[in-house]
Amino acid sequence: LTQQSMEVHRIQESIALAAILLMGDSGLRRSEAASACRHYLRQHTIVRNNKATIVWVLKILGKRNKWREVPISDRTMLSLEAHWLDRGRNIHLDAISPLLSPLTIPLTPQALKCHGEEEDHPYTSHSLYRLVSTTLKKLATSDYFNSQEKAQLSAVTAHAFRHTFGTQSVAQNVPIDVVQKVLGHVSVSTTSIYVQAERERMLTEVVGYYEKRPSHEKSVG
Repeated sequence: LTQQSMEVHRIQESIALAAILLMGDSGLRRSEAASACRHYLRQHTIVRNNKATIVWVLKILGKRNKWREVPISDRTMLSLEAHWLDRGRNIHLDAISPLLSPLTIPLTPQALKCHGEEEDHPYTSHSLYRLVSTTLKKLATSDYFNSQEKAQLSAVTAHAFRHTFGTQSVAQNVPIDVVQKVLGHVSVSTTSIYVQAERERMLTEVVGYYEKRPSHEKSVG
């Protein structure tokens, strides 16, 4: 690969990371990550333990044309800032543009129809899915992971990162109604699948612990 093509691959992987973090840390759907706008990214001050903390919040338009706000983690924000620095731009400028934007698009009528004619073109849901999937497949063939991790990466889909947020937030005792609001579920019963998943994980892990104990500890007397 030439130095230029390697740089293009690096930038594309950086965009994929930002998309993965938006889905995994903020619970966005793939379509929501693709359509998110950077001028809806705002700072908000909260008070925790008698200390003021600044957090980033993103307003997005989700299913059923419902607006909601989701928190943006520090690592997601750093990834988004890096994405726009790669474009020679400052994400914090209040411009009306997509939060994630591809490097280039083919100048064909079909591509222009999908992406529009703005200077900063948004991803389509499908093109973002393809970018994330391609990046995960490349990671699954790299030497950074062991065979078990590679197998897990090969089976991961873009939508799995949103589920990861749901499962892990419930595991960390985030109230289910809060998880519901972040994910944009209409009913808390939909969000309850993550409670059930965490219960199954708990039972599976504890049963595994029971089975690994020495036989003389498994019974009393």
